[in-house]
Amino acid sequence: MVFLMYMVVIMYGSMIATDVATEKSSRVMEILISSAPPVAHMFAKIIGIALVGLTQIGLFIGFGAVMIQARRDELAGSILNTFGFLDAPVSLIIYGVVFFLLGYLLYATLAAMFGSLVNRAEDANQSVTPMIVLLVVAFVIAMYGLVEPQTPLVTITSFIPFFAPMVMLLRIGMLDVPVWEVALSIGLLIGTIIILGIIGARVYKGGVLMYGGSKLLKDMKNAMMLSKKE
Repeated sequence: MVFLMYMVVIMYGSMIATDVATEKSSRVMEILISSAPPVAHMFAKIIGIALVGLTQIGLFIGFGAVMIQARRDELAGSILNTFGFLDAPVSLIIYGVVFFLLGYLLYATLAAMFGSLVNRAEDANQSVTPMIVLLVVAFVIAMYGLVEPQTPLVTITSFIPFFAPMVMLLRIGMLDVPVWEVALSIGLLIGTIIILGIIGARVYKGGVLMYGGSKLLKDMKNAMMLSKKE
């Protein structure tokens, strides 16, 4: 699940940033925001790509689950059983879906915000570098947690929203984590998504109308100032 989350967020997060930058560089964005608010456009793109991704992943996982159930006796003792695919608890699957969706929303909002600040589609991948760095750090900590799941580093980072989707999910799968800790991690993650969504919407609103920027922090500030004038 951690591997799947890592791959999907990078793939579809980059897709969001590239789509936003492409529409902006071709001036299609100016037509789109004349008929729909930039904020609605941002979240529609995030949700639309999420639905595409979930459909593709759902078909892949569904087909895999059917094949595993059909050949369950033959696969006993195989690598699938070693990794727990044959007897995964329902609660772990539910938590996996929750953290997967929340993690996607968190990073997708960052991707859309960063993508709105560049002028060319070629610069989109570079613009999401901060998002990818956070994601890689979360993945490395989760891999470290496979060996030492009870260390303070793993425990603390499981409550930090940018790392929680992977690290807390890892702890749930390997340890008996109290329900209140899981609830606290989810609550902090939802709160961060809301705050980031508000900030991201303002940056997106101003960023899609800006051209010629070069510095990320300066462009974010200018985009927020521009959005206040709209």
